[in-house]
Amino acid sequence: MALIIEEINRAHRVSNRYRLDGDRATLGRCYDNAVMLEDPHVDPVHAEVVRDEDGCYVLRDLDSLNGVRLVRNFRDKSVKPATVREHHIQCGDEIQLGKSRVRFIDTEMSVAPAIPLHSAETVFDRLATPLVATVLCLLVAGLSLWLAWLGTSSEFKWTGVVKVLTDVIIGLLVYAAAWAFIGKVVKHEAHFLPHLSIAAAAALVYAAWQWFGGLLNFNFNLQQILPLLNILVLAVLLPVMLWCAAYLALNIAPHWRFLGSILIPWSFLGFAAAVEIGNMGEFSESPPVSRELKYKGFLFRRPVPLEEFLADAPELFDIPIEEDTKKGKKKSAKKHADEEAASDEEIHGE
Repeated sequence: MALIIEEINRAHRVSNRYRLDGDRATLGRCYDNAVMLEDPHVDPVHAEVVRDEDGCYVLRDLDSLNGVRLVRNFRDKSVKPATVREHHIQCGDEIQLGKSRVRFIDTEMSVAPAIPLHSAETVFDRLATPLVATVLCLLVAGLSLWLAWLGTSSEFKWTGVVKVLTDVIIGLLVYAAAWAFIGKVVKHEAHFLPHLSIAAAAALVYAAWQWFGGLLNFNFNLQQILPLLNILVLAVLLPVMLWCAAYLALNIAPHWRFLGSILIPWSFLGFAAAVEIGNMGEFSESPPVSRELKYKGFLFRRPVPLEEFLADAPELFDIPIEEDTKKGKKKSAKKHADEEAASDEEIHGE
């Protein structure tokens, strides 16, 4: 039986492993140690691990400056933190030397079975290429320029082109850089290109929806429900983006990753949807109609001729008045005239 000494980094992940097959091994900063720790708070020869007569391993502090501390045992939760001078090593012990931590593992300890790769790994590998990321970013920029050109009534100047391009490209780069930084800190893996490709693909889908939604609005006047449709599209895109970002950058359980990627965006989008639904019943002096400029070729509905529309539509301005109502109004007007005449006679009599 051999002893495995694992060096644990600040992210609580194994950075190095050392196998101890002999009867003695030292830990420290010197190059002749069996376990070399790059920590200025660790002595050149800080501690040693020796095998006793019973075949068990013992850890001894070699009069180090900052001492040796037993932090925990991940297998035995009853082990309490304590400073030790000599300690019989148990499988799962985690020891702190200076600011470094090492963990002792028995080679006979069983390990968990392999976890199958997620099907998304293949997609991420294909997205993690400069060519794919560049093509997606260019497609997003081109579609954004086209939508901006379609929606302007004046000359589309080069300053507008620069503004659209900078807004799109800088937004994608900032998003990818932020998640890459988080992944570098948490998992020590940046994955900048996959984050950039995923953001560009989502932006491309949403820009395509904006064009299609404008086309539907131009033909069917969906001004009231179009904001809800936009929220519905975002309710699909944002959870997918957040799940991919969390998968690449965070160390969280799959079920928490799934719940977080759905509940976080849906909570904000649900509030926005409630506001839009509440505004639908409000009276507006100017009815909500689309004021976007569209070319005649975008109209795929058959225009209704004016004569046909007027023939099929109800009377808009001629309001029918009931006969009884007319008579009542005439009687009221006559009574009012009689009262005024009587009042004038009283005044003249005086």
